[in-house]
Parts: sequence; C-alpha cells; structure tokens
Amino acid sequence: MGTFAKEENTLIEEQKAGQLTTNTVEQVLGRMMNSAKVDAVFGQPVERGNTTVIPCSEVIVGLGMGSGSGPIDERGNAVGGGSGAGGSARARPIAAIVISQDGVRVEPIMDITKVALAGITTGAFILFWLGRLSRITRSGKGPSFTKVKRAIEG
Repeated sequence: MGTFAKEENTLIEEQKAGQLTTNTVEQVLGRMMNSAKVDAVFGQPVERGNTTVIPCSEVIVGLGMGSGSGPIDERGNAVGGGSGAGGSARARPIAAIVISQDGVRVEPIMDITKVALAGITTGAFILFWLGRLSRITRSGKGPSFTKVKRAIEG
C-alpha cells in the first residue's frame, strides 16, 4: 500500500506541474498573439486636409520552448528536471497607404540597411567564387575556364 501511495503522490505532483506549464504556455502565447493583432500591423489613420495616411508594419513573432524530465529516486523524489522558454516580437514599418482625391496608393518604406547588407553579401559571394575558380585553374587541380565553358555549351 505504501508503494501505491508514492506512485499516486508522484502522479498528482506531475499533473500539477503539467497544469502550471500549460498555464504558462497559454499566457506567453496570449501575449505574443496580442502583439500580432491587426492594430499592430495597421496604425491609426492620420488625416491632413483631403488626404489620409495609414501606416503599415511587418510584425514578426518567434517562440521557442523546451522541457525535460528525469527518473524518480528510491525516496519518490523526481531527479533531474528542466524547462525553458523564450520569445520575441518585432515590428518595423514597411509602407504607408495614402488615400486622397487622386486615388489610393501604397508608398513603400525602403530599409536602406537591408539593401546595403544584401549588396555586400552578394558582392562577397561573387568575389569568393571568382577567387576560388581562379585558384583552381592556377594550381592545375581543376578544369580551366575554357574547359568549363566547352562542357556547358556542348
């Protein structure tokens, strides 16, 4: 009967821990979903004369969770454990919707940093491969540009 009581006790403790984890997960997900509402994507309209401007944003939400467990020792205590969670939400402006007597248009907001990083990455990629190809042909370890061109063409 003592063994059964230990098992029942352990089961109740695990259920309570599971409920606590579930409640925490629900709270975190609820907060993250609040940041991804339509209000976060489309800002309050601003009116100036006959023109209305509605700001638009991109909202990115990320969430990661972990857990763990371990065996139960001879006294009925859980050994081991673990858990963890993390998340992030980010918003950035991407466009403005302009409504006027002339009609409706979308004015994109250019992120110069992203454009510059894309250009630098592309340039580095091209330089890397050109350098690698020239090294291969100079060392005699690979085909020449002429041989590669012939293979591709014919």
